[in-house]
Amino acid sequence: MTEDHQLQEVFNLYITECKYIRQLRPQTIKSYCDVFQTFQKIVPEATKVSEIHPHLLTEFFLRLGTRTRHVGEQTKVGVKASTIRTYFSKLMSFFSWMEKKGYIDAGSMTTRATKPPTPTYDDDRALNKEEVSKLFAAITLHSSDDAFVKSRDLAILSILLHTGIRRGELIGLRLQDIDFESRTLFINGATSKSKKNRTIPMHPVLYNHLRDYLSLRKKRDSLCSALIVSTKQDRAFTQHGLKHWVKRYKLLSGVNFHLHRCRHTFAVTLAKTQVDRFSIMKLLGHSSLKMTETYLRSIREEDARGYIDKMSF
Repeated sequence: MTEDHQLQEVFNLYITECKYIRQLRPQTIKSYCDVFQTFQKIVPEATKVSEIHPHLLTEFFLRLGTRTRHVGEQTKVGVKASTIRTYFSKLMSFFSWMEKKGYIDAGSMTTRATKPPTPTYDDDRALNKEEVSKLFAAITLHSSDDAFVKSRDLAILSILLHTGIRRGELIGLRLQDIDFESRTLFINGATSKSKKNRTIPMHPVLYNHLRDYLSLRKKRDSLCSALIVSTKQDRAFTQHGLKHWVKRYKLLSGVNFHLHRCRHTFAVTLAKTQVDRFSIMKLLGHSSLKMTETYLRSIREEDARGYIDKMSF
């Protein structure tokens, strides 16, 4: 290592490679940038590549875990274990790249930095039946007097619960991705975190919701190629619009939910109906069973009672 580079300059090269060679998703690249900005903010003394050492990473997490933050009217100290794990993973991805490129000594970070433990979860990430009923009721009874708005919002919720697709995949759905004859949804790899195409069978309830929505949409003479469209203009539904959609139905239903809880609900519901985990992995678009298992943490020992009661020798 002959030259002591500015850390920001090297990070910019890393992001350029992520964007144009590795072809990572914009959301993934943004997450790397956000974590790096937090790193710079908390350890501002680290400006050169030569200052990257395991003790600096320890200092970063020490400060991160003891700093005071203001969230609305609340004052919080530290961050969740899952957040620490995420920050560590994204920073180590950058440090590993620097090792491979020769900016820092091989193994100086990847083998010497202390890896945080895998966090344990006690919360129920999946929605229960009552919460799902409240969400559908909020749309049916309180969403709007406009039949098109109501049908679109029912279709959105039904897609999320019956397919478990991600936010970007929902926004990326096109009209041609819906096949009523084979009753399937096609998820384009270009919109997916896994970068792989996949096809998801269509649940009968989802089939009916999509039929109703597209019938009313046709009457509006919509020309937009996106499946989910804005209610005000004939254009694709946006990330901002989806964020507003979640906020609206959290308020109307009284259910504290977010889009990823629908994904967890889909996975857990399949598991409880004895669908094998490999199939769930494929439907979720995961690359490993380990990743899928994190989605099934809402399943408890008590859920096995029905199967145990039915056992016979």
